[in-house]
Amino acid sequence: MKDVLPFIADLLSDTADVELAFSDGFASLPCIVLSETGNSAAVILSGEDRYSTISLQLDVYADGEKDARDIAAEASGILARRGIRRTFSQFITDEDKPRMCMRFRFGLDERTGRTVSL
Repeated sequence: MKDVLPFIADLLSDTADVELAFSDGFASLPCIVLSETGNSAAVILSGEDRYSTISLQLDVYADGEKDARDIAAEASGILARRGIRRTFSQFITDEDKPRMCMRFRFGLDERTGRTVSL
């Protein structure tokens, strides 16, 4: 089992600040919060995980709705180019800060690090 959050954080680091946990007091906005919501072994070879199915949630916080939507679209495009498919997207309006919530799902070849769309 590989920890994919540092890899995803690195992919998105030029888009906005990336946090690996939610905090009530973000240092600055905009900010992307990453959460791994699922990581299961799909294929085991010779007693080792070879292929995993992974799901992620990205929460994009910004000062305004347009900024949150624009950053979310950019982040989604970056992940799509790596074979990481968006399965859900919703703009959340009942909180203090505008937030775009997105969920993604992909396969990961544990040996090569290659990501594939599911």
